Amino acid sequence: MARPVIAAIVSKDISLRARLETALEATAGVDSVLSIPEYTFASEIRSLENTGEKYIAFVDFGDDVGRAIALTGEISRFCPSVGVVALNVSSSQADLIAIVRAGICEVLPQPFSNRDVQTAVLNVTRKLDGSSSPVGDGTVYAFLPAKPGSGASSLAAYSALACSRVPDRHPLLLDFDIRAGISSFVLKLDSVNSIMTALENAGRLDQTLWDQLVSQRGNLDILGSAPSDFGSKVPIESFQSILRWVRRQYAISIVDLPGTMENFEVATLQQAGTIFLVCSPDAVGLHMAKLAMQRLRSLTLLDRVSVILNRMDKHTGLSKREIESVLGLPICVSVPADERAIREAVQQGTGVNPKSALGKQIEVIAQMMAGDNNGVSNSGPRQHKKRFVEFFSVPQTKRIEPLPR
Repeated sequence: MARPVIAAIVSKDISLRARLETALEATAGVDSVLSIPEYTFASEIRSLENTGEKYIAFVDFGDDVGRAIALTGEISRFCPSVGVVALNVSSSQADLIAIVRAGICEVLPQPFSNRDVQTAVLNVTRKLDGSSSPVGDGTVYAFLPAKPGSGASSLAAYSALACSRVPDRHPLLLDFDIRAGISSFVLKLDSVNSIMTALENAGRLDQTLWDQLVSQRGNLDILGSAPSDFGSKVPIESFQSILRWVRRQYAISIVDLPGTMENFEVATLQQAGTIFLVCSPDAVGLHMAKLAMQRLRSLTLLDRVSVILNRMDKHTGLSKREIESVLGLPICVSVPADERAIREAVQQGTGVNPKSALGKQIEVIAQMMAGDNNGVSNSGPRQHKKRFVEFFSVPQTKRIEPLPR
């Protein structure tokens, strides 16, 4: 049976704490809720790793972004048994990038529903339990188009390039769009090998063979798209063998999928820690996104989905909030239409200019992938357990009240 978690709300906003407490009390798996009305000093967080407990800290970014980022950054670096959910996050580019760099992968929308809170708790708990990817295995990020032409392949390729520029990151781009992949084209790969070669040799992969299969662009390894005449049926076991291999070799694997929901694609999605569902803001694109989410819900994968709204512009008609209402999920990243930036990137075979409107949003996606640190463990001696609240400096006049379920 999964160990219950303790939730802590760090916010000066009384009404926000009350609303979130009510939602958390109704959330399965939450043992108790602590209300913390002041920011603590980040240095006091470090001892949490010796408690043996599991915590989720809901941190309010609406009052003091700098102190909130300092606190959550300390938690991310030193406390792998403490998950963080960000509250009251502004839509500014600087704040979004700072949040993902601090290692925060969950942001609660405003206004939030009980379901939003339950989803956040489930996602963070999975990361704390390591159930998204076994210990020692890397994380798979799957780019799934809601319909053909959504732009998922381009976003996968350019986000992978941007991720590879983050210090100490050496990701892999894996093109599983075996009949219409474009990675070899957009990155101007000249290798004779491709995903087809890897699939044909999936049963005998070793480091020597792998080094011959992959291409490089800077710090990014790429297993590029198949030739246009590739039409043979590939056993699902071949895809699974490649995924097992890459998860042992790479901390971050970015997989471009076709969106056809064939068996190999479903098997890949089941191994993904995050599924980026890429959709366009037009009526057909949103309709197809809803159908894709229904299928993902039937596979119990909807909690892993982050929606990327691609080619958003002022002529779309619907606002971001209206689109979120249609989809029933928050939009993780809204990517603007920027044909010029794409055209220049394709012509040069390089990444999208990070200073362009499109490039800035791609950097956000890349930081989301680069900031998900797995495999961190604490090997120090275990000490007596302390409650989460004991590590926070709170004025004596402020009460901290555990709320038992």
